[in-house]
Amino acid sequence: MKCFFSLLAVLIFVNGYSQECSKDLLAAKPGIFKPGMGGSIHNVTATDLAKEKAVLNTIFNKIKGAYSPTGCEANYNFVFGKNLNAGVNWKADPYYHSLYLLRFLCDSHDPNHIKYYVDVETPTVMTVAANVVYGLNTLWAAGIPSDDLREYLKLDRRPELIDGYLYMGDFPMNNNSTVRELVWMITYSPDSLPFSYVSRKEYLGMERKRLLKDMKDSPSEVRYFQGFIDRIDQYLSSSSATELNEPACCMWNQEERFENFVPEGTQGSFIAVKPNLSYYHKNLPLSSPQFFSVSFKYAKEEPVFVKNIEALKKAIDFNELHKMLGK
Repeated sequence: MKCFFSLLAVLIFVNGYSQECSKDLLAAKPGIFKPGMGGSIHNVTATDLAKEKAVLNTIFNKIKGAYSPTGCEANYNFVFGKNLNAGVNWKADPYYHSLYLLRFLCDSHDPNHIKYYVDVETPTVMTVAANVVYGLNTLWAAGIPSDDLREYLKLDRRPELIDGYLYMGDFPMNNNSTVRELVWMITYSPDSLPFSYVSRKEYLGMERKRLLKDMKDSPSEVRYFQGFIDRIDQYLSSSSATELNEPACCMWNQEERFENFVPEGTQGSFIAVKPNLSYYHKNLPLSSPQFFSVSFKYAKEEPVFVKNIEALKKAIDFNELHKMLGK
C-alpha cells in the first residue's frame, strides 16, 4: 500500500510538472522578489545616504510583509541623489524605490510546451518617492532655477482629498489609454502642499518676459510678438485684482503665445504651479522625508498587472508613510 501511494505521488508530480504551459496557469503561479540592476547614487552625502537607505528599506520591508507577487517577478530598485542643475535652494534630497512587475510568459519555442520565461520589460511599475513628484516637469524640494525657460510647472488637475490624502489623478501614459498612472501625495497635512498655484498676474508677467526675449532674438518677428504682448497688457489693465489673483489655467497649445485663460478642467488645459519652499520644516537634514509621492503605473487590460497592482495598493500603508515625515 505504501508503494502505491508513493507511485501515485510521483505520477501527480510528473503530471503537474509536464502540464502544458498556459497563460492562466502562469497568472496563478507564485512570484518572487528579485533585485534589479541597481539604481544610481549621485550628489548625496554618505551620512544622508545611510539615512535614506534606512527609510526605503523600512518601506520596502513593509511592502514585502504585506504583498506576495503572483504571476510575475517583482524587480526592485533604489535611486538616490539629485541633479544640482534642476533646482536651487534644496530643502530635501529626492530618493525613491521602484518595483517593476515582469510577467511569466510561456516559451513558444519549447517543443514540449511546458517552459516559461520572465518578460524583459513592463509597463507596470509601483514607485514610492520621497521629496519628489515625477510628471509635473518634476516637482523637486527646491526652487526653480532663474534661467529656466518656463519658470513654472504644469499640473493637470488640482489634488483631490480622499481619506485624508491627496489624490493627484489617473493619467494616460504616452497617449496610450490602456496604460494608466495613478498618483498620490502624502504631506504633513491635507491643506499643506509642497507647491503653490501661480496667479494669473504672475503667469502673465512670466509670459511677457519670455515674449520680450523672443522679440529681441527675432527682430523680423517684432510685430508678431508685439500682438501677444498687447493682449497681455490689455488683460492686465482691464481685469480686477480678484481675477488677476486667481490661479492661471491655460491651454497647452497656447503656452508660449497667450490667448486667454480657461476654466479649470477644460480638456487640453493645465494649471501653472511652482515649488512652495515655505512648506518644508526647517533645520531637518536633507535625508528627512518631508512628503511622499506614490504612483501605480500599469496596463489596465492585463489581468496579471491589475491583480498585482490592486494587491500593492492594499500593501502600502499611507498612515505609516505619514508617520515617517519629518523624521
